[in-house]
Amino acid sequence: MTENEKTIDKEICFVANLIRRDVGKRIQNMGMDDERFTRMNGWIIEYLYDRRDSDVYQKDIEKEMMITRSTASKIIELMVQKGMIERTEVAYDARLKKLSLTAKAMERHAKIMEIGKMTYEKAMTGFSKEEEDILRGYINRIKENMFK
Repeated sequence: MTENEKTIDKEICFVANLIRRDVGKRIQNMGMDDERFTRMNGWIIEYLYDRRDSDVYQKDIEKEMMITRSTASKIIELMVQKGMIERTEVAYDARLKKLSLTAKAMERHAKIMEIGKMTYEKAMTGFSKEEEDILRGYINRIKENMFK
């Protein structure tokens, strides 16, 4: 095994940690760290916001965020406690709970989008559109490989 083969997972992890730290600083600077607001909270708010005219359920979050049912359940429950998400029964199946954003989360959406834009711009500094497309292709291929 070559040095490159040994370290690609470590390098991906390091980049993810750097991005996590950058986002954490931005969350703190925008005053959203008061309720232990996380990146995943932001991604879920963005996902629900983009689908605010549709019914979204926990299983949709699990699939989109590539997380387990138990992880999704814990995150969603915490977001309900923080007042960011509401669970609502649907008429045709009492077992299903539709997820929707609260007014509080809707207010935070603009800040979340700003944080995402700033982080994206910082991470992609110096990349051409073509290089960014190639990078996205590589990342998608790695994800596909990991699901095999």
